[in-house]
Amino acid sequence: MSTELEITKPLRKITDPSDIPRFAALVAAAFSQDALNRYLFLGRESNPEHPKIETLEFRTKYWETIVRPRFESGAILVESHDWAAIGLWFPPGVEKKPTPASTLSEGVTEYLTFFKALREEKLGARPHWHLNIISRDPKRTDKGAVSAIFEPFLAEAKANNIPVWLESTNAHAKGVYEFFGFKVVGSTRIGKGIVGSDGWAKEGGEGVETWGMIAGLDGW
Repeated sequence: MSTELEITKPLRKITDPSDIPRFAALVAAAFSQDALNRYLFLGRESNPEHPKIETLEFRTKYWETIVRPRFESGAILVESHDWAAIGLWFPPGVEKKPTPASTLSEGVTEYLTFFKALREEKLGARPHWHLNIISRDPKRTDKGAVSAIFEPFLAEAKANNIPVWLESTNAHAKGVYEFFGFKVVGSTRIGKGIVGSDGWAKEGGEGVETWGMIAGLDGW
């Protein structure tokens, strides 16, 4: 990571591990209606009556087990506008710690396998930023909260001619990312034959469409 990256208000870098549960709770709330995350979270038991769907505490614990090791591995966690939105960025050269395959659900395994291969195909060993998680508090409408998550990192990437990678799990988010200059470089349907496009279990379902996106791939 460049030492020139400057994070200033309304954005704040999260450095205290005690903030991770709050970060995870916001992700859980923001993704509560996300079709792909229904499937990744519940697997073949994904249905609207599943008790885990309404249990925010359980979903928060789930996200905490994901966020904490990434924080410990060197990811940059930020929040904007006093927790109106949050982001988790991997700087160039910093990667997620691998998760033992035996602990991954089939949906997560499919997701990670596809996007790992796509990212390697498009970027190879080229240094890049990776926006791994971005979420907005569904109860907040603060203007500029999401932009604040992007701006310093995109400026840093542009200054050093480094591309930025992310994955979009729904069409609305895809449109937001396109606004910030990201372009689709590949897509797939996760859970095809297992869930429908809404993420609920459905025999022969079409799966949930998901996109890999890059900004600055051909230079800024």
